[in-house]
Amino acid sequence: MSGSEGESHSKTRKFKSLFKAGFSRGKKELVKGKLHVEHALGLGHQPNVIPEGEAGLVAESRTVVIGWHPVPGGGWLAQTGLGQLISKKINNYPDPTQHWAILVGDYCHQLWMDEDLDIIYINGEKAQSEWTVYEVGKTKLNDEALRQAGEMVIYNMREKQKGYNLITNNCQNFALNMLDAIQIGKQRDFGTALAIFQRATGKGRVSDLFLENLPEAEEQDEKPPDEIVQHAFKVMDENTTKLDTHHSLN
Repeated sequence: MSGSEGESHSKTRKFKSLFKAGFSRGKKELVKGKLHVEHALGLGHQPNVIPEGEAGLVAESRTVVIGWHPVPGGGWLAQTGLGQLISKKINNYPDPTQHWAILVGDYCHQLWMDEDLDIIYINGEKAQSEWTVYEVGKTKLNDEALRQAGEMVIYNMREKQKGYNLITNNCQNFALNMLDAIQIGKQRDFGTALAIFQRATGKGRVSDLFLENLPEAEEQDEKPPDEIVQHAFKVMDENTTKLDTHHSLN
């Protein structure tokens, strides 16, 4: 091998080495950037704040509230493929920066997203100043039963579609599904569904005593269960900002 050929091979090896090192560093920076965005948006699972205990009933009815608060950085969602994939046949869609949840007692129960933008259940301590709230019904479930109800609702939603969708798989859908599951008049149905959910997932075990003590169907505020959910849907629809796809996405 001549001197010029050796020098050429040496430069080639050096270039490949530098390219490999640069590519590796680029991948690391990409991962770091992805994690930074996820952290800024608060994506991912969060610690459970509901005190440990058994699912059960309380003697007095508890007020169920739906509430919303603005999501810092939530406008990012509308700028991604999530917003772009909305059919142009739909005239408007819910503002993704307006986040809805179920609130009972000291805790809120809500749909959120993991790092892959798949829906998950999270809960948190309720801060009154953060939420604009509307009373929509009653429940007799304790906090642990409500937590399990939230997990069950998300599990059932993920069985149909695990990815977040601004129209068909969002926080409003979760709030209505959870309200339907926990409201007075649906306890028997809830107990059956919860037992099926726990057998399917292996998450906990609902006690036979809890199931035996669930009351028969009853109405709340002289309204059947279906009317409670319909009322909640109307409240959310009237109090959710709508974004015009023909204007926003063009």
